[in-house]
Amino acid sequence: MASVLGIGLPEAGKTTFLAALWHVTESEEVPGALRLERISENAKHLNSIRNDWLRLERVVRTVPGQEQPTTLWLRDERGPVGEVLFPDLSGESFEGAWKDRHWTNEYDEFVSVADSFLVFVHPGTLKEPYTIAEMQRMAEAAFPEENQTAGNPQPGDGGDDAPVEIPPEEWSAEKAPTQVQLVDLFQFTEKFRRMKRPVRVAVIVSAWDLVRENYPGDAGAGNWVKERMSYLDQYLRSNSELFSVRVYGVSAQGGDLEKDRNALQNHVRTSERIVIKGPDCAPHDISEPVRWCLGLRDDTGH
Repeated sequence: MASVLGIGLPEAGKTTFLAALWHVTESEEVPGALRLERISENAKHLNSIRNDWLRLERVVRTVPGQEQPTTLWLRDERGPVGEVLFPDLSGESFEGAWKDRHWTNEYDEFVSVADSFLVFVHPGTLKEPYTIAEMQRMAEAAFPEENQTAGNPQPGDGGDDAPVEIPPEEWSAEKAPTQVQLVDLFQFTEKFRRMKRPVRVAVIVSAWDLVRENYPGDAGAGNWVKERMSYLDQYLRSNSELFSVRVYGVSAQGGDLEKDRNALQNHVRTSERIVIKGPDCAPHDISEPVRWCLGLRDDTGH
Protein backbone atom coordinates (compact mmCIF):
# COMPACT_ATOMS: atom_id res chain seq x y z
CA MET A 1 0.00 0.00 0.00
CA ALA A 2 1.32 3.46 -0.92
CA SER A 3 2.68 5.63 1.88
CA VAL A 4 2.81 9.44 2.12
CA LEU A 5 5.19 10.98 4.67
CA GLY A 6 4.38 14.39 6.17
CA ILE A 7 7.52 16.37 7.03
CA GLY A 8 8.58 19.93 7.76
CA LEU A 9 10.44 22.19 10.14
CA PRO A 10 8.89 23.30 13.46
CA GLU A 11 5.78 25.52 13.26
CA ALA A 12 5.19 24.78 9.59
CA GLY A 13 1.47 23.95 9.95
CA LYS A 14 1.56 20.15 10.07
CA THR A 15 -0.58 19.77 13.20
CA THR A 16 -3.39 22.03 12.00
CA PHE A 17 -3.37 20.34 8.58
CA LEU A 18 -3.68 16.93 10.24
CA ALA A 19 -6.60 18.09 12.41
CA ALA A 20 -8.49 19.36 9.37
CA LEU A 21 -7.58 16.32 7.24
CA TRP A 22 -8.85 13.95 9.90
CA HIS A 23 -12.12 15.86 10.19
CA VAL A 24 -12.73 15.99 6.44
CA THR A 25 -11.95 12.32 5.85
CA GLU A 26 -13.95 11.13 8.86
CA SER A 27 -16.98 13.46 8.62
CA GLU A 28 -17.51 12.98 4.85
CA GLU A 29 -18.67 16.61 4.65
CA VAL A 30 -16.71 17.33 1.47
CA PRO A 31 -18.00 15.55 -1.65
CA GLY A 32 -15.32 13.56 -3.44
CA ALA A 33 -12.74 13.79 -0.65
CA LEU A 34 -10.84 10.73 0.48
CA ARG A 35 -12.44 8.85 3.36
CA LEU A 36 -10.98 7.59 6.63
CA GLU A 37 -10.47 3.83 6.79
CA ARG A 38 -8.86 3.80 10.23
CA ILE A 39 -6.42 5.75 12.36
CA SER A 40 -3.48 4.81 14.55
CA GLU A 41 -4.25 3.90 18.14
CA ASN A 42 -2.71 6.99 19.77
CA ALA A 43 -5.89 9.01 19.16
CA LYS A 44 -5.98 10.86 22.48
CA HIS A 45 -3.72 13.64 21.23
CA LEU A 46 -5.46 13.63 17.86
CA ASN A 47 -8.84 14.10 19.52
CA SER A 48 -7.41 17.12 21.32
CA ILE A 49 -6.07 18.85 18.22
CA ARG A 50 -9.23 18.10 16.24
CA ASN A 51 -11.39 19.55 19.03
CA ASP A 52 -9.22 22.69 19.09
CA TRP A 53 -9.69 23.01 15.35
CA LEU A 54 -13.45 22.53 15.55
CA ARG A 55 -13.75 25.16 18.32
CA LEU A 56 -11.75 27.71 16.32
CA GLU A 57 -8.98 27.60 18.88
CA ARG A 58 -5.33 27.71 17.99
CA VAL A 59 -4.15 24.13 17.56
CA VAL A 60 -1.47 23.58 20.18
CA ARG A 61 1.95 22.95 18.71
CA THR A 62 3.12 19.43 19.44
CA VAL A 63 5.61 19.20 22.32
CA PRO A 64 8.72 17.17 21.44
CA GLY A 65 8.93 13.95 23.41
CA GLN A 66 5.17 13.83 24.03
CA GLU A 67 4.02 12.52 20.69
CA GLN A 68 3.95 9.33 18.69
CA PRO A 69 3.91 8.70 14.95
CA THR A 70 0.40 9.28 13.63
CA THR A 71 -1.03 7.39 10.66
CA LEU A 72 -4.30 7.80 8.77
CA TRP A 73 -5.30 4.93 6.48
CA LEU A 74 -7.52 6.26 3.69
CA ARG A 75 -9.88 4.92 1.07
CA ASP A 76 -11.89 6.12 -1.90
CA GLU A 77 -15.08 4.77 -3.43
CA ARG A 78 -13.22 1.66 -4.63
CA GLY A 79 -11.58 0.72 -1.33
CA PRO A 80 -8.31 1.32 0.60
CA VAL A 81 -5.80 3.50 -1.27
CA GLY A 82 -2.90 4.18 1.10
CA GLU A 83 -1.70 5.82 4.27
CA VAL A 84 -0.44 9.24 5.32
CA LEU A 85 2.09 9.23 8.16
CA PHE A 86 3.27 12.08 10.35
CA PRO A 87 6.27 10.71 12.24
CA ASP A 88 7.05 13.94 14.09
CA LEU A 89 4.42 16.69 14.20
CA SER A 90 6.70 19.02 16.17
CA GLY A 91 9.30 19.03 13.38
CA GLU A 92 12.13 18.69 15.89
CA SER A 93 13.46 15.44 14.40
CA PHE A 94 13.55 16.96 10.95
CA GLU A 95 15.27 20.08 12.22
CA GLY A 96 17.68 17.91 14.22
CA ALA A 97 18.78 16.16 11.05
CA TRP A 98 19.78 19.54 9.65
CA LYS A 99 21.60 20.71 12.77
CA ASP A 100 23.17 17.46 13.98
CA ARG A 101 23.47 15.55 10.67
CA HIS A 102 21.68 12.44 11.93
CA TRP A 103 18.23 11.11 12.77
CA THR A 104 16.86 8.07 14.59
CA ASN A 105 16.68 4.58 13.12
CA GLU A 106 12.88 4.80 13.26
CA TYR A 107 12.85 8.05 11.28
CA ASP A 108 15.29 6.55 8.80
CA GLU A 109 12.89 3.68 8.20
CA PHE A 110 9.98 6.06 7.62
CA VAL A 111 11.97 8.00 5.03
CA SER A 112 13.45 4.99 3.29
CA VAL A 113 10.11 3.34 2.47
CA ALA A 114 7.99 6.44 1.77
CA ASP A 115 6.51 6.62 -1.71
CA SER A 116 5.88 10.37 -1.56
CA PHE A 117 6.11 13.43 0.68
CA LEU A 118 3.94 16.24 2.00
CA VAL A 119 6.39 19.07 2.76
CA PHE A 120 5.12 21.98 4.85
CA VAL A 121 6.25 25.62 4.80
CA HIS A 122 4.63 28.57 6.59
CA PRO A 123 4.80 32.21 5.41
CA GLY A 124 4.58 33.42 9.01
CA THR A 125 7.59 31.44 10.23
CA LEU A 126 9.70 31.64 7.07
CA LYS A 127 13.37 32.40 7.79
CA GLU A 128 14.53 34.68 5.01
CA PRO A 129 17.96 34.60 3.32
CA TYR A 130 20.60 36.75 4.98
CA THR A 131 21.27 40.26 3.75
CA ILE A 132 24.83 41.39 2.94
CA ALA A 133 24.88 43.42 6.16
CA GLU A 134 23.86 40.38 8.21
CA MET A 135 26.53 38.25 6.54
CA GLN A 136 29.11 40.93 7.37
CA ARG A 137 28.10 40.95 11.03
CA MET A 138 28.38 37.15 11.22
CA ALA A 139 31.82 37.30 9.60
CA GLU A 140 32.89 39.85 12.19
CA ALA A 141 31.61 37.60 14.97
CA ALA A 142 33.44 34.58 13.56
CA PHE A 143 36.77 36.41 13.01
CA PRO A 144 36.82 39.34 15.46
CA GLU A 145 40.61 39.67 15.38
CA GLU A 146 40.51 40.50 11.66
CA ASN A 147 38.14 43.38 12.28
CA GLN A 148 40.21 45.12 14.95
CA THR A 149 42.78 46.60 12.56
CA ALA A 150 43.74 50.24 12.65
CA GLY A 151 41.87 50.93 9.46
CA ASN A 152 38.49 49.85 10.83
CA PRO A 153 36.65 52.36 13.01
CA GLN A 154 35.57 51.04 16.39
CA PRO A 155 32.45 51.93 18.38
CA GLY A 156 32.85 55.44 19.81
CA ASP A 157 35.71 56.47 17.47
CA GLY A 158 33.53 58.82 15.47
CA GLY A 159 32.34 61.02 18.32
CA ASP A 160 28.78 61.63 19.42
CA ASP A 161 27.46 61.75 15.85
CA ALA A 162 28.90 58.38 14.83
CA PRO A 163 26.28 55.78 13.82
CA VAL A 164 25.41 53.17 16.39
CA GLU A 165 26.96 49.88 15.38
CA ILE A 166 25.01 46.63 15.65
CA PRO A 167 26.91 44.02 17.65
CA PRO A 168 28.21 41.08 15.61
CA GLU A 169 25.98 38.02 15.56
CA GLU A 170 27.36 34.51 15.42
CA TRP A 171 25.95 32.08 12.86
CA SER A 172 23.99 29.08 14.10
CA ALA A 173 22.26 26.24 12.27
CA GLU A 174 18.84 27.24 13.62
CA LYS A 175 19.10 30.66 11.94
CA ALA A 176 19.75 29.29 8.46
CA PRO A 177 17.10 30.27 5.87
CA THR A 178 14.18 27.87 5.66
CA GLN A 179 14.80 27.01 2.03
CA VAL A 180 18.46 26.23 2.67
CA GLN A 181 17.48 23.80 5.41
CA LEU A 182 14.82 22.18 3.23
CA VAL A 183 17.10 21.71 0.21
CA ASP A 184 19.76 20.17 2.42
CA LEU A 185 17.20 17.86 4.00
CA PHE A 186 15.84 16.86 0.59
CA GLN A 187 19.38 15.83 -0.31
CA PHE A 188 19.69 14.02 3.02
CA THR A 189 16.37 12.28 2.46
CA GLU A 190 17.19 11.24 -1.10
CA LYS A 191 20.38 9.58 0.09
CA PHE A 192 18.44 7.18 2.31
CA ARG A 193 15.49 6.41 0.08
CA ARG A 194 15.06 2.91 -1.28
CA MET A 195 11.92 3.41 -3.35
CA LYS A 196 11.44 4.16 -7.03
CA ARG A 197 12.05 7.60 -8.49
CA PRO A 198 10.87 10.22 -9.22
CA VAL A 199 9.12 10.62 -5.89
CA ARG A 200 6.01 12.78 -5.72
CA VAL A 201 6.38 15.85 -3.51
CA ALA A 202 3.41 18.03 -2.54
CA VAL A 203 4.64 21.34 -1.11
CA ILE A 204 2.00 22.70 1.28
CA VAL A 205 2.13 26.46 1.87
CA SER A 206 0.30 26.67 5.20
CA ALA A 207 -1.75 29.64 6.44
CA TRP A 208 -2.49 30.53 2.83
CA ASP A 209 -4.90 33.25 3.97
CA LEU A 210 -1.86 35.34 4.99
CA VAL A 211 -0.64 35.78 1.41
CA ARG A 212 -3.36 34.66 -1.01
CA GLU A 213 -4.47 38.18 -1.97
CA ASN A 214 -1.10 38.76 -3.63
CA TYR A 215 -0.98 35.36 -5.33
CA PRO A 216 -4.37 34.69 -6.95
CA GLY A 217 -5.52 31.61 -8.82
CA ASP A 218 -4.65 27.92 -8.67
CA ALA A 219 -1.01 28.71 -9.54
CA GLY A 220 -0.69 31.23 -6.70
CA ALA A 221 1.05 28.94 -4.23
CA GLY A 222 3.56 27.86 -6.88
CA ASN A 223 4.24 31.51 -7.70
CA TRP A 224 4.76 32.27 -4.00
CA VAL A 225 7.36 29.50 -3.74
CA LYS A 226 9.12 30.76 -6.90
CA GLU A 227 9.28 34.28 -5.49
CA ARG A 228 9.93 33.67 -1.79
CA MET A 229 11.78 30.35 -1.90
CA SER A 230 13.51 30.50 -5.27
CA TYR A 231 16.42 28.30 -4.20
CA LEU A 232 14.05 25.49 -3.16
CA ASP A 233 11.98 25.97 -6.32
CA GLN A 234 15.03 25.78 -8.58
CA TYR A 235 16.39 22.73 -6.76
CA LEU A 236 13.16 20.77 -7.18
CA ARG A 237 12.68 21.83 -10.81
CA SER A 238 16.24 21.04 -11.82
CA ASN A 239 16.00 17.52 -10.35
CA SER A 240 12.94 16.28 -12.22
CA GLU A 241 14.46 12.80 -12.38
CA LEU A 242 14.24 12.70 -8.58
CA PHE A 243 11.09 14.70 -7.82
CA SER A 244 7.67 15.29 -9.34
CA VAL A 245 6.30 18.39 -7.63
CA ARG A 246 2.98 20.12 -7.05
CA VAL A 247 2.43 23.14 -4.81
CA TYR A 248 -0.73 23.84 -2.82
CA GLY A 249 -1.84 26.80 -0.75
CA VAL A 250 -3.78 25.58 2.29
CA SER A 251 -5.52 27.51 5.04
CA ALA A 252 -6.73 24.74 7.31
CA GLN A 253 -8.31 27.25 9.70
CA GLY A 254 -9.73 29.35 6.85
CA GLY A 255 -8.53 32.70 8.16
CA ASP A 256 -7.39 34.64 11.19
CA LEU A 257 -8.94 33.19 14.35
CA GLU A 258 -9.54 36.66 15.80
CA LYS A 259 -10.10 39.01 12.88
CA ASP A 260 -12.16 36.55 10.80
CA ARG A 261 -13.83 34.70 13.66
CA ASN A 262 -17.42 35.74 12.96
CA ALA A 263 -17.18 34.75 9.30
CA LEU A 264 -15.56 31.42 10.16
CA GLN A 265 -18.33 30.61 12.66
CA ASN A 266 -21.07 31.20 10.06
CA HIS A 267 -20.26 28.15 7.95
CA VAL A 268 -22.97 25.49 8.08
CA ARG A 269 -20.35 22.76 7.84
CA THR A 270 -17.02 23.18 9.58
CA SER A 271 -15.13 21.85 6.56
CA GLU A 272 -16.42 24.76 4.46
CA ARG A 273 -13.98 27.15 6.09
CA ILE A 274 -10.99 25.24 4.70
CA VAL A 275 -9.27 27.02 1.81
CA ILE A 276 -7.13 25.09 -0.65
CA LYS A 277 -5.67 26.30 -3.94
CA GLY A 278 -3.66 24.25 -6.40
CA PRO A 279 -3.95 21.83 -9.32
CA ASP A 280 -7.28 19.94 -9.53
CA CYS A 281 -8.45 21.19 -6.11
CA ALA A 282 -12.18 21.02 -5.41
CA PRO A 283 -13.46 23.51 -2.80
CA HIS A 284 -12.44 22.60 0.76
CA ASP A 285 -10.95 19.22 -0.24
CA ILE A 286 -7.81 19.18 1.89
CA SER A 287 -7.26 15.55 0.89
CA GLU A 288 -6.35 16.50 -2.71
CA PRO A 289 -2.56 16.77 -2.08
CA VAL A 290 -2.69 13.31 -0.49
CA ARG A 291 -4.69 11.97 -3.43
CA TRP A 292 -2.03 13.20 -5.85
CA CYS A 293 0.82 11.88 -3.71
CA LEU A 294 -0.81 8.44 -3.62
CA GLY A 295 -0.85 8.36 -7.40
CA LEU A 296 -4.66 8.48 -7.62
CA ARG A 297 -4.41 11.44 -9.98
CA ASP A 298 -1.92 11.79 -12.82
CA ASP A 299 -0.34 15.00 -14.04
CA THR A 300 -3.20 15.59 -16.50
CA GLY A 301 -5.68 15.75 -13.63
CA HIS A 302 -7.28 12.33 -14.12
